Amino acid sequence: MKFFVLFIGLLIANATTADIMEVRNSYKYAKDSKENTEKFHELTKNIDYKGNSVLSAYYGCALTLKASFSEKRGDKISFFKQGKKLIEEAIVSDPNNIELRMIRLSVQTSAPRITRYYKDIDTDKSFLTENIDKVPSPKLKKFIKGFMLTSKAFKK
Repeated sequence: MKFFVLFIGLLIANATTADIMEVRNSYKYAKDSKENTEKFHELTKNIDYKGNSVLSAYYGCALTLKASFSEKRGDKISFFKQGKKLIEEAIVSDPNNIELRMIRLSVQTSAPRITRYYKDIDTDKSFLTENIDKVPSPKLKKFIKGFMLTSKAFKK
């Protein structure tokens, strides 16, 4: 019985690490198609993101992407507002988190101008540029640098 409890505890402890890597990988391809967006949305929706600002922001990102593929105008607006709110709440709770800034930057550079969600592009771009070398995790640093190399925000 003790072994079983220990095993379950280890699974739960590893779940967050495994989940974030899976989420990051899914995020890279989410905007490429409606199917990829749906997979990313399902993945982030089914993870316990409450209390984890990064996972919450990825779920918000998934909602904004879902908005772009929605056919009904009301759904577009609803998904986008929900997603934006989750991203902004995550950044308020952890304003110096570089991954959160990357997520918001990716959404703002892709959002239609009509949403008026573009005011932090320059701030987030500068934040990423100034702080990328301070990221302690080599995997996260590589992931964010990959984003920076492909983001249209850095191609100007």
